[in-house]
Amino acid sequence: MTTIRRLTDSCLIVTTDDGATMFDPGFHTFDSGRVELDSIGDVQRVLVTHEHLDHVKPEFVAWLRDRSADVTVYANEAVAALLEPHDIPVDTGSISGISYEDVLHETTPMGTTPPNRAFTVDGVLTHPGDSYQPTTSAPVLALPLLIPWGSTTASLEFARKLAPRQAVPVHDFYLNSGGREWIYGMAARVLEKAGIEVVKLDWGDSYTI
Repeated sequence: MTTIRRLTDSCLIVTTDDGATMFDPGFHTFDSGRVELDSIGDVQRVLVTHEHLDHVKPEFVAWLRDRSADVTVYANEAVAALLEPHDIPVDTGSISGISYEDVLHETTPMGTTPPNRAFTVDGVLTHPGDSYQPTTSAPVLALPLLIPWGSTTASLEFARKLAPRQAVPVHDFYLNSGGREWIYGMAARVLEKAGIEVVKLDWGDSYTI
């Protein structure tokens, strides 16, 4: 049994019989007050796709490690360099039960393309970070929808290309609840034609597969 919980924006927790894995602990979850932090529970693994602060806030990672000595952070070298001044060790190698693709972040409005690591945890969920370049997906795909480096149209095409069974929308923090409901509905109508179910999770919501 696997539970997928969305905190805010791109921050997800996947809980299996082997424990809990958090993706992208960014500042939206840590600073916004939209989710009670004490409700997060124990996390054993933290996976960070890239160095942008909406995906990794050092103080959030430190908070997670202060709560449990068993937390291990996995990421690329750029994230390791970001967290090193905070005395947070990062494992940049292979991980049991987790596969990854090292790709590039899509071109930002500033013209940059940082390194981006797309993770798949326990063969259940793939988090592409901020990239359309990953080539495979687990049955569940975290799908960015409101993005300055791409478009909703491109994101839906990305989902059709990877063909997961389900897509969980992420990267949409700046929409209000009505805006999120609208964009989720549009994505659901489009992806239904490709046999992909859109699972709509609001802040703190979860579902079990």
